[in-house]
Amino acid sequence: MSTPTPGDPASENQVPGAPDSGGTADFPVNPVEEALGQAIERSRRDGAADGPEEEGDTAPVMHFIETLREGSLWVPLPEGSGMQDDGSVALPTLELEGSSFIPVFTSEEQLRVHSEGLPFTVLPARDLAGVLPQGVGLALNPGNPVSAPIYPESVPALAQE
Repeated sequence: MSTPTPGDPASENQVPGAPDSGGTADFPVNPVEEALGQAIERSRRDGAADGPEEEGDTAPVMHFIETLREGSLWVPLPEGSGMQDDGSVALPTLELEGSSFIPVFTSEEQLRVHSEGLPFTVLPARDLAGVLPQGVGLALNPGNPVSAPIYPESVPALAQE
């Protein structure tokens, strides 16, 4: 199973950032965002290191995954999303690198950066990850200064007990 690399751009519309990035939302406002910021900062330091490529310290990324697993995600519900007549739930998706991703946010503040007034729901990250179809990832804070993809192959790690 591959481990997500927070801060790697997944599309031209996604701007990776660090905890001290600019932007209109306060960051971090919860433990998930603190862990995300630490993982991004570590990823940037590893990427900026000179010399032969070595596997960086994965502890901040693993801490982020563990913290996210116990945290909540804010899921935007544009028109047509949400509970359907047949009892299923339709969630918005976006396409990144040939895969489908559900846009989710690490706080209401992050959601509001680009989605002021849009209805949303808050779900436990573990529960959401557990019901996603195989091949679907999570786009954390898409388009915001502090964003990261959770690639489809890494989603099952979030659903673990």
